[in-house]
Amino acid sequence: MNTKIVKIIATSFYFRTIRMNTVLCGNPPVYTLHSQNFTSNKEIEDLILFNIEKENQCNPGLPVDIAFVNNDVGNHEGNKFIEELKNKKLKNGKIIIIQNGNSGWSYGAFNKGFEVLKNNYDYFIFTEDDMIIAKNNYAKISLDTFFNTENCGFVSYGGITSWFEVEGNNENFIHAHGAWGFTSKKILDKIYYKYGSLPHSKHSEKKYYNDVITEGEIKFTNLIFKMGYNLVEPSQKLFEPAYDLMRGIIKPWKPSKFTGLKWLLTNKIRKQSYKLLVFLKLYKLYRSIKTRIFSS
Repeated sequence: MNTKIVKIIATSFYFRTIRMNTVLCGNPPVYTLHSQNFTSNKEIEDLILFNIEKENQCNPGLPVDIAFVNNDVGNHEGNKFIEELKNKKLKNGKIIIIQNGNSGWSYGAFNKGFEVLKNNYDYFIFTEDDMIIAKNNYAKISLDTFFNTENCGFVSYGGITSWFEVEGNNENFIHAHGAWGFTSKKILDKIYYKYGSLPHSKHSEKKYYNDVITEGEIKFTNLIFKMGYNLVEPSQKLFEPAYDLMRGIIKPWKPSKFTGLKWLLTNKIRKQSYKLLVFLKLYKLYRSIKTRIFSS
C-alpha cells in the first residue's frame, strides 16, 4: 500500500516569548507547556534547520514529506529564507513550503496546509516548529495506532486534556494538547466541508489569546471528538520540545502521580484564591458605593 503522509509544521518569524523550562499544563497535567527561546531571525532560521536535521536523522518507518506553513508577519528576510528551502530533498521525503496570512497562529497554518495539500495525501501530521516529532518509527507508530484503535479520529502526541479553567469534564473542551497529532484526510474532509475550513481564529494579536486557543487548539480536535470519533494517545512519547532537545534536555511526557496531584491542587488553590480576591475587591467597592449613597 502506497500510503502518502505529510507532516504540516506551523512556523513564523514572529519572535517568541522566552520560556526556559518545559512545565506542566492541562488536566490531567503533562509536560507540554514547552520551553522556547527564539527571539531573532537567526534563531528561528536555526530552529527550522534543526527540524530538517532531526527529520533526516530519524527513520519515520514510512515515507513522510514535510510542509512548512509560514505565517507571514512581514519579516521579508525570514520569508526569503524559508522560500529557498522549497523542494529540497529529505532522506525520507521532500520539503514543501506554503506561505500563509497571519491569522489564527498555528491553527490557521494547519488549515492552510490542509487546503493546499488535501488532494495529495492520505494522512496528515500536525505540529509546530518548536515541537519536534522525529522519533524513529513515529509515522508507522501513528498509523498503526490509528488503525488498531476502534473508531479512531486523532492520535494525540501530547495527550488528551480538558482546559484547566473549566470545572468538571466538559465535553466542549476535551481535545488534543496543542492539536499536535495524526489523522486521516477522510476525517479532515468531514470537518472542512461542513465548516468551510479547519477550525482557527481569525485573529492574530496576542490580546486575543483565549480566542486563538478556544477556536483553534481546542475546537479542532474537539470537533473530531464530538463527531463520535476517539481521541487516543500513542503507546510511547513521540515528541520533544525543540529548545529542550537543542540543549540535551529530555523530560518525561507525564509526571508521577504525586507530582501531578500536587500540581492540580496548587492550581486549584491559586484559582480559588484569585476568585476570593476578586470577590473581596468587589465587596469592598460595593460597601464604598453603599456608604456614599446613604451618607449623601
